[in-house]
Amino acid sequence: MKTQSELTPLKKLLKPWLSADIDNVMVSCLTLDSRNVVKDSLFVALQGACLDGRSFIDKAITQGASAVLSETSNPSQHGIITYLAGVPVIDIYQLPAILSPLAYRFYFPQQNVHNVVAVTGTNGKTTIASLLVNCFTLLGKKSAQMGTIGNGLFGELKSSLNTTLDALSVFAELYDYQQKQVEYTVMEVSSHGLSQGRVSALPFHSAIFTNLSRDHLDYHGSMANYGAAKKALFTEHAVKYRIINSDDATGKAWLKEFPDAVAYGFNVQSVSKGQSYLSISKVNYQAQGVDFKFESSWGAGHISAPFYGDFNVSNLAAVLTQLLLENITIAQLEAIFPKLTSVPGRMEQYYFAKKDITFVVDYAHTPDALEKALIALQKHKSSGRLICVFGCGGDRDKGKRSEMAKVAENFAQKVVLVDDNPRSESAEDIMEDILRGFNQARAVMKIHDRKEAVLFLLTNSLPGDIVLLAGKGHEDYQIIGDKRLHYSDRALLASLRKEQYKDLNKADL
Repeated sequence: MKTQSELTPLKKLLKPWLSADIDNVMVSCLTLDSRNVVKDSLFVALQGACLDGRSFIDKAITQGASAVLSETSNPSQHGIITYLAGVPVIDIYQLPAILSPLAYRFYFPQQNVHNVVAVTGTNGKTTIASLLVNCFTLLGKKSAQMGTIGNGLFGELKSSLNTTLDALSVFAELYDYQQKQVEYTVMEVSSHGLSQGRVSALPFHSAIFTNLSRDHLDYHGSMANYGAAKKALFTEHAVKYRIINSDDATGKAWLKEFPDAVAYGFNVQSVSKGQSYLSISKVNYQAQGVDFKFESSWGAGHISAPFYGDFNVSNLAAVLTQLLLENITIAQLEAIFPKLTSVPGRMEQYYFAKKDITFVVDYAHTPDALEKALIALQKHKSSGRLICVFGCGGDRDKGKRSEMAKVAENFAQKVVLVDDNPRSESAEDIMEDILRGFNQARAVMKIHDRKEAVLFLLTNSLPGDIVLLAGKGHEDYQIIGDKRLHYSDRALLASLRKEQYKDLNKADL
């Protein structure tokens, strides 16, 4: 919230969309939630899918709102002002479309927002964002992160329900970071956020594209629509630098369309004359991570980092490319990458020494992400089996359930199905959908309770086994029916690792 001396005249704020006689109305903050209204707030009342914000106008005024913007679907009502208890309530046609530019005008009237890096794609967004902020911090550059695992300064994240916040909250967060002298914010930008215009007015310092694979078809309807939503970041938004993964088929096509973009990937082939690039080669897979060599438009280098799999090498390449664009030297990068910390719930290891069993927690919840995680662990595994534990969310894309099954059957030696977030669907029905994708369904175990599955595997797995516990990652909850229950794979494994175990009779596995 702005201080009294920083209050913004409502008339000035709305000038691009409305010329109205609303003198002497001042605004301290913007909010979509009537519960957050304080003195001099501008309350924005949208016709939401579940709740109609207009039904909370009286409450907002009672709590101190100085004005209200009320969404109308009738263009002839645009600009009509009525007064409730002396507070102007202004009808705005297509109100959602102006929220991002409205918030930008309010929080950054001088258009002086610090450097914001956008990361989009199906997989890898959270890892790239986290590692990039980690790097900036190690380099002495104060940084913040916005995305799936939370929002805030490095090491001080607050949880978030959405990957990309609503249009008003995006700029409120950035304003808060700017007051704290942040130099860079790295933001995960989802396809939903792009489609809904949540960042439409935000000028990006750079945009990174990771890959495109099946996800969110329940919302977008088709892969073409899903890809178009992602591409909008590069075509419809202000972006200084474009960084695109050349290993991805969609990325390779986009690189031909954007000759000013920087290509990164494995053994990058030139896609246009003079295009900047970073090419990975000679990857070594070790027990504690990877090391690889790279060549680039900025020179050659050798990187070591405590991460697993080709997809994390790709993520590291994206981070390297961004940092090289910031004129960070290769010598500096070679020094800081071994110091990077693991990303919560992203290929996070829990090793049980007495059993010689490794559990790996990962957020993989798409066929592509699951395949990459399993392939990565196969490369790092020296003995034992690879066991895949996963489920699928309810009320989401049902088509991917059988595809997840095929991936698990092809790349793991044993599969255990568990519940993810069943939501309003029957957990048993979800498992039956998944089972239809297996050729050998009888070999698949079903243990609905995730904790029970972990305890069973900890007792019955064999020395050298690696257990991939996929789907939940950093999440500390499960949604069952209409209840959000506390549960965390990470917390469970951390707790179990501290305990002593009694040897139980081994069951057939």
